Amino acid sequence: MPNDGQRYELLQGELIVSPSPERAHQRLVKWLMVRLEIAAEAAHSGEAVVGPMDVRLSPNNLVEPDLFYLREEQVDRFNVNYVEGAPAFVIEIVSPSSGTYDRVRKAVLYRDAGVEEYWVVEPNKRRVFVHALGGSTPTPMIVMSGTLTSMVLPTFSISINELFAAADRLCLMES
Repeated sequence: MPNDGQRYELLQGELIVSPSPERAHQRLVKWLMVRLEIAAEAAHSGEAVVGPMDVRLSPNNLVEPDLFYLREEQVDRFNVNYVEGAPAFVIEIVSPSSGTYDRVRKAVLYRDAGVEEYWVVEPNKRRVFVHALGGSTPTPMIVMSGTLTSMVLPTFSISINELFAAADRLCLMES
């Protein structure tokens, strides 16, 4: 990857430049990371990881998820600068420039690489796409209310209302 200060991902061999996320995005990542870390500790298993951290899914696919979870047996995939192979669970927070990549292209990419569960959080639309990627076609479930619990890490459970209330508060702090 170029070392020019830009953020890059490699999707099916295509180099994608990503602008740095906004402060509100990073605050929401932090909000989710705290809960993901608590859930991993409660399960006494695996490791929660916050980006930026490169994940090399294959020679032609290098991504930088916002958050991900590695099962205990996957933790040895850490190298000095990246993780080799698919995490069990990935969470992306949609930014204005990343929506199509996060919702469509990465869902297929993650499925093909062996990610078991993938959440796409869309604060502006107040919904979460949940992809259970075990089948042949990733079919997202759209969640807009209630409580959402990870299939991969059942101790990770969030209230959709709390998630988007936090997103609203964090965005208001930007004004």
